[in-house]
Amino acid sequence: MIAFWIAIIALLALVSLTLALPLLQTSSHHTISRSDLNKALYRQRVLEIGEEREQGILAEEGESLVELQRSLLDDIPDVEQTARAGRSLLWIPGVLVLVVVSLGLYAKLGAWQEVQHWQSVSARLPELSNRILIERDSEVTEQDLQEFMLGLRTRLAEEPGDYRGWLLLGRLALDGNDPDTALSALERAYKMAPDKHLVTVPYAQALMMSGDEAKADTLLQQAIASDPQDLEARSTYAFMALQKEDFETAIARWQAMLPLMEKGSNREVMIQRSIEYAQQQLAKRAPSATRAQDEAAPAVKPGEFPLHITLAPGIQMPKDPYLFVFAVVPNGSPMPIAVKRIQDPRLPLTLSLGDGDAMIEGSKLGANPELQFKARLSEGGNVMNREGAFEGLSTPVSTATIPTVPIDIRIDRAL
Repeated sequence: MIAFWIAIIALLALVSLTLALPLLQTSSHHTISRSDLNKALYRQRVLEIGEEREQGILAEEGESLVELQRSLLDDIPDVEQTARAGRSLLWIPGVLVLVVVSLGLYAKLGAWQEVQHWQSVSARLPELSNRILIERDSEVTEQDLQEFMLGLRTRLAEEPGDYRGWLLLGRLALDGNDPDTALSALERAYKMAPDKHLVTVPYAQALMMSGDEAKADTLLQQAIASDPQDLEARSTYAFMALQKEDFETAIARWQAMLPLMEKGSNREVMIQRSIEYAQQQLAKRAPSATRAQDEAAPAVKPGEFPLHITLAPGIQMPKDPYLFVFAVVPNGSPMPIAVKRIQDPRLPLTLSLGDGDAMIEGSKLGANPELQFKARLSEGGNVMNREGAFEGLSTPVSTATIPTVPIDIRIDRAL
């Protein structure tokens, strides 16, 4: 605050100097011009006295010259005094008005109260941190949380390399339903964090709130693949499907979480209720269509890789549609090692791909360290027909263990 007032005083001094200099210069010019004028008048009058003497009009030249000189001397002090008064006093009222008006406008319209509040909050940051993060004070108000976030942002502006601070700010912004702040903070935390897994779930939540569902989906799939026991990532992944009203996918993801939970725990009860809710929504939506689709859908067979295929918004189902599902080696040959063809698919669709679908009889999908799965939607049964065809690709999956949660493939790009 001291630096702020020093800057204000310096600006006022600069503006005052700018205002005073022209006035001082004007007074000075006025004094010089008046003196020159008196001298010119004096010389002119001397010449006139000489002419009058020659013409015989003037009898006493000496007395006239003495009287003229006396008049000149009487006039000089008045002019200099007026000039000095102008130079010394004329700019003072202007500067006073400038200072008073400037300070008055700032007091009325300025943000000095906000600045004082901001400084007060910054000074209270240790106290607020202790109440909110350590003591978990039940009397903490929404105002306290807002002030804590303001103080935290101030500290992060001074120490931008603290990824834990950005992570904390992002989580608080998520709780406060502030997607812009959450995404900005968590994106920085994700880039700086030595262990990306610590930031993946809240970062994915921020991406979902901001509408970037594709990137959030990829992050969550990677988190689950690296740590299948991560219930927070799995829960967010299921909620993501629920938010899109893809109830079948949400149910599959919640069911995959149940074996990882303690029987009878509060979390298991909550997941069971979520599954029941999604099942009720499916029954309300279209009971007959749901039953027909369930009967027609290929089953997920034990020992095969479960896949869940969805269609991205904006992509229309072609006429006479066929769905081709491939297993390929990441960064390897484009030739598929396993394939399945489905006529007139109903998307979203859950199925599985295994050794029985191998292109070469007797070959094993598990013989490859990693696999990637493709889904292609095209018109007609010819897989080479690329006109009007769309495709989606999963993330690379390790074959060491078959995942319990279906691998997501979103058909989202034209061929």
